[in-house]
Amino acid sequence: MGAVYLPSQYGLLLLPLANVQVKAGDSLRITCRYSHLGKAESQTLYAAIGNSGWAGFDEVLHASKTISVPEDTSWNYREDYVDVSITTALSAGVYDLYAKIGGTIPKVISPTLLDVVEVLAQTPDSQFGEISITGYVKV
Repeated sequence: MGAVYLPSQYGLLLLPLANVQVKAGDSLRITCRYSHLGKAESQTLYAAIGNSGWAGFDEVLHASKTISVPEDTSWNYREDYVDVSITTALSAGVYDLYAKIGGTIPKVISPTLLDVVEVLAQTPDSQFGEISITGYVKV
């Protein structure tokens, strides 16, 4: 019985477009849609938050996880996600996102989404100002 060798290939990696507000202590779930053709394999799904600039993407926070992709004999779309923990490494401001599948030499990289993550300033500790009596009655 013969076998067909299907080298694994990845096509376009898509991220949904939406702006989101986060603060330290939150997690940002980055959901990616990608296409795949070929043998079953496990790869790293990686996503980063940072700033895109003339020298490339300056990652501030990132996360990754291993995804197991089943064999696909024709191009198939799949979705998976990575949760990035938001820390104080991100100061208040607007940041960019990108994702990739694969390691140091990725198999596919998403387009960079610009200005889609807004990090809110930390809420100060609870404090009270002045107090005054606004009424008094017999109950």
